[in-house]
Amino acid sequence: MLNVSNLSVAFDNRVIVDNLSFTVPTGETLAITGPSGIGKTTLLHAICGIIRTTHGTIHIDNVDISALPTHKRGIGLVSQTGDLFPTMTVSQNIEFGLRIAKISKTDRTSRVSELLEMVNLAHLAHRNVAELSGGEARRIALARALAPRPQVLLLDEPLSGLDQETHKSLMSDLARVLKQTTTTALLVTHDQIEADFLANMTFVLPRT
Repeated sequence: MLNVSNLSVAFDNRVIVDNLSFTVPTGETLAITGPSGIGKTTLLHAICGIIRTTHGTIHIDNVDISALPTHKRGIGLVSQTGDLFPTMTVSQNIEFGLRIAKISKTDRTSRVSELLEMVNLAHLAHRNVAELSGGEARRIALARALAPRPQVLLLDEPLSGLDQETHKSLMSDLARVLKQTTTTALLVTHDQIEADFLANMTFVLPRT
């Protein structure tokens, strides 16, 4: 379970996120919607520790993670662009977080294979990510974020910029993976169809 309580973020005396509270039950997905520039990405970055909050707390399963560094929060993040490492292969990208966590080679190999099967891209294991299509790259970004088995997954418009057919296919795949892994997730999207299809509940981020 993810619990955000009275969370605020400000830059240069401008409040971006103001006293925000919500809860995402374990294994469910909350969609965060609202117009561009309202602070949706800022909220995700605050939750995973990329930026500092000015007030409030963040709990996962009743453990306060508010002061922990990003790599110790047990949170995965998929950005709008995926941010894959261009000089690495598909498998190396997925494996990256597991290497940082000092997981054994045998367990890393097994986990990478499991995730490649999950996103239906096992045949691309040794492909350089620069050669992937947009949809393939998004699937690999999802697999990489899930590799360390995060307690919470943050999805920042993971389906934006795709053609209609790829968007529809990837949306179905994302729903399947979230259900299969029983992952607690927070989804930022402008697309109400995405929100309705992928999330158990929707929250419209208010203007500050």
